[in-house]
Amino acid sequence: MNNEETHPKRTPTGIYDRTILCAGCEPLFGPWDQYAQDVLTDNPPGQPQKVGDRIVGYEVTGPWRYDLVKLFFVSLAWRASVSTHSFYARVRLGRYEEQAKAMLKETRPGDPQEFAVTLARFADPIGKAVLDPHPEKIEGVNYVRFYLAGYVAYVKVDRRPAPQFMSTFVLAPGGPLKLIGREFMQSQEFQLAKSIVARQQSLKRKRAL
Repeated sequence: MNNEETHPKRTPTGIYDRTILCAGCEPLFGPWDQYAQDVLTDNPPGQPQKVGDRIVGYEVTGPWRYDLVKLFFVSLAWRASVSTHSFYARVRLGRYEEQAKAMLKETRPGDPQEFAVTLARFADPIGKAVLDPHPEKIEGVNYVRFYLAGYVAYVKVDRRPAPQFMSTFVLAPGGPLKLIGREFMQSQEFQLAKSIVARQQSLKRKRAL
């Protein structure tokens, strides 16, 4: 948890909130969850896009289904918004919560700008650290950021179009799946991870006294 007031704890089986879904509802999400897991593997197909020795992006040129990937991320945003788990405490879709719910019930992925999704991937194996999701503004446009074991998903929660540089990588049907390449060791996430580790060590020393 990247929250100084939250005591760190291990979650070896992941983050779950069993209070948000009934047994009859959960199968709706299963195919989207499984497909996203299959597509977003540790080593996505396609060649990394490089500038010199630096990976700046990835392009998945093989067949992939826009509807299944998009609905996974819309469902992720909706589930985080309605969850009472502390891990998702900062994610609230507000007036867009009902819009996301309707898309899921209708299995409608929407056009690329409706809950636009832009994906990034850390090239470093250490970049698989998972931080809690949070809202942010990118050029004044509202997003929610999620971390998924080496990936970062930016889900737009705004009627305004995605900023131009984000639009280049927005999920869209009929074309390749494009991912932004990021370097974890030079990222803000790396600095945050270091501060979390330092805080954990400090707490251990205090408990040992």
